[in-house]
Amino acid sequence: MVLLAQHLARHRLREPQLLEAIAHFLVVQEAQLSSKVVQKLVLPFGRLNYLPLEQQFMPCLERILAREAGVAPLATVNILMSLCQLRCLPFRALHFVFSPGFISHISGTPHALIVRRYLSLLDTAVELELPGYRGPRLPRRQQVPIFPQPLITDRARCKYSHKDIVAEGLRQLLGEEKYRQDLTVPPGYCTDFLLCVSSSGAVLPVRTQDPFLPYPPRSRSRGQAASQPTTRDPAQRVVLMLRERWHFCRDGRVLLGSRALRERHLGLMGYQLLPLPFEELESQRGLPQLKSYLRQKLQALGLRWGPEGG
Repeated sequence: MVLLAQHLARHRLREPQLLEAIAHFLVVQEAQLSSKVVQKLVLPFGRLNYLPLEQQFMPCLERILAREAGVAPLATVNILMSLCQLRCLPFRALHFVFSPGFISHISGTPHALIVRRYLSLLDTAVELELPGYRGPRLPRRQQVPIFPQPLITDRARCKYSHKDIVAEGLRQLLGEEKYRQDLTVPPGYCTDFLLCVSSSGAVLPVRTQDPFLPYPPRSRSRGQAASQPTTRDPAQRVVLMLRERWHFCRDGRVLLGSRALRERHLGLMGYQLLPLPFEELESQRGLPQLKSYLRQKLQALGLRWGPEGG
């Protein structure tokens, strides 16, 4: 079953019958499974953005986390990362991994940095998506950037990416001073392309001091609903998101869990997202067509640039 789970995750195969079989196996074998095995069985669900129909799936994982959390810290956080992508974080487990004892325990381990990175992401999910959570949080001094650079899959497939031609299209269309590429915004999400836009829709020069929206969002209190991100800053931030073919499950219709999570969080932080799907990018024949495509996309948002746009 572990081999099957790894195969599905590695090849982005979102096969409901096989995933349901893994979920059922996990439930039936709960008492015999350690968290180090469970993390491998749960991996494809988060990666493939698939919440199983098996009704005991979440209760089973909560019991395993309660039983094993203190035994295998990295496995525990890996399981929570998969559940974070599915928007199914159990409060009890969050209380444990954010406790001073757990954080102190992982500090001296070889995988301390990766665990702190995952805990930072979990803390971001709590801030943005769990307004009802009242338990401990990750202390500021322990937080690190989540994804401070483009993901490994993007770096490995850079020669197949549309990023360079989109960057050239934006350069010719807007000018180099009116967008930023591969900018990491707090709390650590790397954006493909970021624009600053005035309240009237004019694309502004991106200055080093103003590309970021504040994090946590200024208007958000711990009790405010996570679905209402706002900011007093009059300039909007528009993020162009490349949706390459490998950002999806193999069927090309469902975004991988990590991608969906990033887009969800950027949206909740107040960034306006402009997805650029691979089907549309692949249909553009050369730079002139791509520039026309980008112009239509930006104008559809009401954006202006050039002498008339300011």
